[in-house]
Amino acid sequence: MSANLLIIKERKRQNPLAPADPSDFEFEVGQAIEPQTVVKNPLISLYCLDHANQRALFVETPSGVDLSQAPFLYQAQYENTLNLFGVPYETIHQLASTISFDSKNLILVYSVGRAGSTLLGSALNAVDGVVGISEPDVFTQLVMFRDFGGSNNAEISALAESCMKLQCKPTEHIPNPAAWAIKFRSFGIELGDLLFKHFPHTKNIFIYRNAETWTTSTMRAFVDNEHNVEFRTFMQGFLSTMVPPIAKHMQSGGELLTFSTIGAMMWTRVMERYLELHEMGMPGLAVRYEDLKANPQETMKNIIEYCGFSNTNMEAVYQVLEQDSQAGSAFSQENLQHKDFKLTDAHKADLAKVLQSHPVINSPDFIMPTT
Repeated sequence: MSANLLIIKERKRQNPLAPADPSDFEFEVGQAIEPQTVVKNPLISLYCLDHANQRALFVETPSGVDLSQAPFLYQAQYENTLNLFGVPYETIHQLASTISFDSKNLILVYSVGRAGSTLLGSALNAVDGVVGISEPDVFTQLVMFRDFGGSNNAEISALAESCMKLQCKPTEHIPNPAAWAIKFRSFGIELGDLLFKHFPHTKNIFIYRNAETWTTSTMRAFVDNEHNVEFRTFMQGFLSTMVPPIAKHMQSGGELLTFSTIGAMMWTRVMERYLELHEMGMPGLAVRYEDLKANPQETMKNIIEYCGFSNTNMEAVYQVLEQDSQAGSAFSQENLQHKDFKLTDAHKADLAKVLQSHPVINSPDFIMPTT
């Protein structure tokens, strides 16, 4: 086994919303370190994959920084990085093979995005002994690396297993975790089949919302100028690496999509993917954002019961529900309050067209089984 300190020469991350990437740092290879260090040191966490060089990058953050409290793990890791380490894939598989891991202690939160998943993750993090991890980007990257046709499933499957084991480790603040609650970006659901295979006893939660209100929220958060052709072209290409219907559209030589059509395809695909996972036997609890907003305490109590937590201090959990879970980020209520967006008839027509073409999910108010 081998591992190295990577000497940081420059920090280059520009877009705080982009997936973590080795290009976030300019570095050179330094001295060798004991590989077990990245497992044993509670201040070291898995940051991203350097797939071109077949290695994983880990970061060390200062004592006192609780990454479980961050709305987005990848950004908190970057902002607080003291040291960077490179570990070859071969070594991370060897390290992971030595970790005894009970998947009953793992909670996976999937979502369509913009549906309260960050809030839900924060609430689970308030349960005594639970380590919350919000959007670890190695799994976003694995979706990007995975061939939708399945040609590299074996490689991605092995990485998904090893990365999950290395992601779930004791922290400075919780040296003996009772459970880990991992909330993915919406794209993470594409790995659901692989994670279910390796970790069959996880508690799986899927949170979703009405397609029209989702589109409104998503456009408000992410799109400043929907008529910017250059930005639309970039986003369509970027999303095609993680959203199979968009990839298929591009491969067929289809025209440049509108943002509302891109959004409709994303929403429909995540909903469809959860149905696929449900049909293959993956157990799960589906939660409507509308229920979480209308009856937050009752909904959260049902989620806590599903996760199997007993003697939970529900008042601590309820207090989290009253906070802005994305405070301090680009998506905080404060940062978005000046932005306004309303669906037009054209937006609704784009959404309706995508829904009408789907054999099952053909309503913006589609209700998932297990809800």
